[in-house]
Amino acid sequence: MSFEQRLKEIRRESSSDAAGDPERFRRVALTEREMMNQGEAIRATVAANAEPLVAIGRDLANRTFRRVVIVGCGDSWIAGHGVRPALEAALGAPCEPVEAFDFATYGLRTIDAETLVIGLSSSGRTEPVIDGLTGSAERGAYTIGLSNTPGSPLMEQCPGALHIHATRGGWPTQSSTAAMALMLAMAAAVQRAKGGDASVLEAALDALPEQVDAVARAFYEPAKQVAKHLARADLVLTTGPGPYFAPAEFGAAKLKELAPIHAYSFPLEEYHHYRTQKAGDALFMVAADKDSHARALETAIMSQGCEGYCVALVPEGETEITEIVDVAWHLPPVPAETAPIVYSVPLHLFGYHAAVERDALGLGAPRLGL
Repeated sequence: MSFEQRLKEIRRESSSDAAGDPERFRRVALTEREMMNQGEAIRATVAANAEPLVAIGRDLANRTFRRVVIVGCGDSWIAGHGVRPALEAALGAPCEPVEAFDFATYGLRTIDAETLVIGLSSSGRTEPVIDGLTGSAERGAYTIGLSNTPGSPLMEQCPGALHIHATRGGWPTQSSTAAMALMLAMAAAVQRAKGGDASVLEAALDALPEQVDAVARAFYEPAKQVAKHLARADLVLTTGPGPYFAPAEFGAAKLKELAPIHAYSFPLEEYHHYRTQKAGDALFMVAADKDSHARALETAIMSQGCEGYCVALVPEGETEITEIVDVAWHLPPVPAETAPIVYSVPLHLFGYHAAVERDALGLGAPRLGL
């Protein structure tokens, strides 16, 4: 097989980074539609899986787990970071999101009957996810597959796989947030099966669809205005702590897929261990809770000190970070379990608008030469 043939086989991507590429912008348009309908996807996913989640909750409640692993690639992997605290609280075991190829290649040796492995693949065809789930099952682990593609290999090969009622004609938005909601519903099912009080988490999930849609409507124009300001940026940094690393990573992923520009995410603390931001660099910081507020404030100060540009996603009523950064997006109060989902939405919106604004300027992917 020639180099060109091998490259085409590996790439598996019909669109290009060229300015105005019609296939890419077909998917950009689909991404807008899907990101503005995330509430319905979340509502449908949780409702459709209510019955199987009762059975799964009962199974998990009657087992002892020493470890929980969430495996996926891309957004499916990152979704695990956003729900990690809720799963740990429900199952009483450490939860680790692991990239699926690394897990299937290097991580199976320590899997046993006291391990829960949750595998996510939107297409249902991601081979490392399927390999990780089947390999874990062979070692006695309890495995759960999640996909939004009925009839796919994952849904066929993994008994009891759960269906995410979301589409992914564009790049992932609702397929990721609905998957996160489904895993939160799983945590609530375990809590209830154990005889605990799941009412708080269940109420949060009931309120989530409207909250997500309200934030999408509220931040559509603010995201567009920041995208206009940053349309010529070739690099954007995103950061967030703990479960808020998930929305930060989603934001970087959308920029790389839609815009397409260089974008990188990292946990909040890692900003301070390198000369991360240079003068003129744009940084989006998710600073959503009290636990990380002090370090987020220091990050905002450092961002301004290096003459960077900082957009902070903060709760309503926050003032300290707001006074320092260039732009503050104030999000409504939501429970900690669902906040990583809600805080993802403005970053989805920015990725979409960045693509549109760059196209209006005739800009494609930046070319960096030596």
